[in-house]
Amino acid sequence: MSKREKLIFMVLFGAIIAGGFFYYVRIQKTVAPANTQTGPAITRVSAPELSSQLELDGLNNVWDIGFLPDNTAIFTERAGTISKIKNGRKVTLHTVSDIYARGEGGLMGFVVDPDFADNRFIYACYSTAEDVRISRWKLGNEEAGFTEQTEIVTGIPVNPSGRHSGCRPRFGPDGNLWIGTGDAAVGENPQDPKNLGGKILRIDREGSPVEGNLGEPFDQRIYSYGHRNTQGIAFFASLKAGSFGFSIEHGPDRDDEINQLLSGNFGWDPVPGYNERVPMTDTRNYSDAINAAWTSGNSTIAPSGAVIISGSKWKAYENQLAVAVLKDEHVRLYELDASGKKVLGERRLFVGEYGRIRSVVMGPDEGMYITTDNGNNDDQIIKITPR
Repeated sequence: MSKREKLIFMVLFGAIIAGGFFYYVRIQKTVAPANTQTGPAITRVSAPELSSQLELDGLNNVWDIGFLPDNTAIFTERAGTISKIKNGRKVTLHTVSDIYARGEGGLMGFVVDPDFADNRFIYACYSTAEDVRISRWKLGNEEAGFTEQTEIVTGIPVNPSGRHSGCRPRFGPDGNLWIGTGDAAVGENPQDPKNLGGKILRIDREGSPVEGNLGEPFDQRIYSYGHRNTQGIAFFASLKAGSFGFSIEHGPDRDDEINQLLSGNFGWDPVPGYNERVPMTDTRNYSDAINAAWTSGNSTIAPSGAVIISGSKWKAYENQLAVAVLKDEHVRLYELDASGKKVLGERRLFVGEYGRIRSVVMGPDEGMYITTDNGNNDDQIIKITPR
């Protein structure tokens, strides 16, 4: 074959190859494979803009807040008063007489009975010189105050300094009263099956244990154990993958935790003595210890009260876990996966704006209410709403 013939052959061959390639590309662009399915378009929900409204100020160490059926807000201050907000001012309804307000102790968590319209019950945790306890009262009509006090749980250990006195009561979707307790900084308490410190309790309105708690050798009121200092409890609307929601727990100098509300051992065992260098969740000595859903890692933020955000007007924040943060002074939101077990992302709100935030609660008006814990008549109750 001559050079000229070879050149013509190469040109024609190249043209055939190029034509085939462009035909293939055109086919790929216009014809989808027979087994391909196109999924629905992903709708991304935007985060809402938020506005803040001061409900009340000039308070001291506001620990918790709850709401009556008529939307009246009732709140506790650590020194021992239970008050309501009326026409923009504080009205004291009751002062706990045997309060022992030292350090972290005093009048703490508070909750209104979900059947308040029928029974008019409210509940609060507080420390005395002998123990931490939960009392139930009836709230009289108008300004009658509290009557018929019943101590439904006594004997939760107290530290004379008030250390690790955390006590947060909340009614769960199962209709029972759940109570997170601190370990009183005593090493043996969290793993002791008969001690109520470093536990999550689950009881009825009279203080009796309910079905589904741990069996012998445990005190029948104990639902989970091996906790250090539970500060918050937040519930799903209904059971998710065996969990009722989350508990919020202080670590030592590391590993604050968010834990699933599951029955079992969460692995805190600071013995001998009160050795705070041991892991928060000791899976080496306790192979059945339940790992945290989230930990703060090598530094702590001091998380406290918590709630699952509800209401469609919260847009992207709906169904996220909101946690009050004391040391780092903000509200932290945790985006959860569909199972509620995995944290997908975090967001910080109001960083440094209000100081130490102790509690975050959803009101009946779908507003988010936060309480501060700064002391010196500098504390506030603030309502957060999406615009």
